[in-house]
Amino acid sequence: MGTICEHEFEGENPKNPGYSMTEYDLYARLGMTIRKNLRLNVYEIINIETKEVLYSFKDISRVVEKANQLEGVDNTKVKCGVGCPKNGRN
Repeated sequence: MGTICEHEFEGENPKNPGYSMTEYDLYARLGMTIRKNLRLNVYEIINIETKEVLYSFKDISRVVEKANQLEGVDNTKVKCGVGCPKNGRN
């Protein structure tokens, strides 16, 4: 089971200003990833190939809920953990 936390999406991608450096890929067969639009302060599920925004949510738990629905399994949870830039605080 994977975990995802809002703090991972705070850093900006210098190659794609306005968007988070971190992207969280869904199952490869779906060809989608989660990123944060820093300008609009929303989490997006986009098509990796076309960069088309397929879904947009203000809350990280809602984007994870949609990602789990698309994957057909409840395999991702929202939780700060080892990779959290805020020192893994829960």
